[in-house]
Amino acid sequence: MQNTNPFISFIVPVYNEELNIDRMLTNLYAVLNAHPEWNWEVVIVEDGSKDQTRQVLQENIHKYPQSQLIIHEKNQGYTQSMKDGLAAAKGQYLMYVGADEEFDSSELPSFVNLFLKDEADLVLGVRWQRNAYGLFRFFVSVIYIFFLNGLFKIRINDYNWSQGWSRKALDAMQITSKSLFMLPQIIIQANDLGLRIKEVPSNHRGRQWGKSSLNFKIMGFALWEALKFYFFRKSAAYPCRKISN
Repeated sequence: MQNTNPFISFIVPVYNEELNIDRMLTNLYAVLNAHPEWNWEVVIVEDGSKDQTRQVLQENIHKYPQSQLIIHEKNQGYTQSMKDGLAAAKGQYLMYVGADEEFDSSELPSFVNLFLKDEADLVLGVRWQRNAYGLFRFFVSVIYIFFLNGLFKIRINDYNWSQGWSRKALDAMQITSKSLFMLPQIIIQANDLGLRIKEVPSNHRGRQWGKSSLNFKIMGFALWEALKFYFFRKSAAYPCRKISN
């Protein structure tokens, strides 16, 4: 029997993006429709938005074939939205795409082609330039990268941007984070398992509408989880030991 599961699933967590989401999905589907050979699906997770995001999605979802819409009646946070999207996805590969229009969907081929060529288990987008950031946010993001690289003794250029993963890679991990540390946790475990990690340059466009929900409380919790994971990684209970050279 032929396997009809999609090759790649795109996960889109959405919270309070009423002014961005329809345009973002229009741009995303313009790229996806140009690549039917990818055999794709889109999983949209609406996370209990307080604005009209849900209404916009429900009114427009008919325009977007090969999509699932998961609705959280109450806000459960970005990490739970990601986990619910990953659990619902059927693809051999999976990719996170933000709903805020900061990521340019025209860059998707540089991620997907590495999977099609079987050259990577993880593909990480790297924002070499962050022109849309204010000086303070740029400074914090640089410190965050240096902190994680120093703490975990690896070299990654961007931890929290659009990423793609093989299902096989994710199945070998334990994703326990409940914060923004979720994406770094995946990367660190992939490194420890000896998986193939590729980085591709990506353009950071900045928001046209709305504002980021990032704040000190969110960042502080992510850093606390990073420290906890550091000690767990050194323990005998840590499961992600290298499986290849």
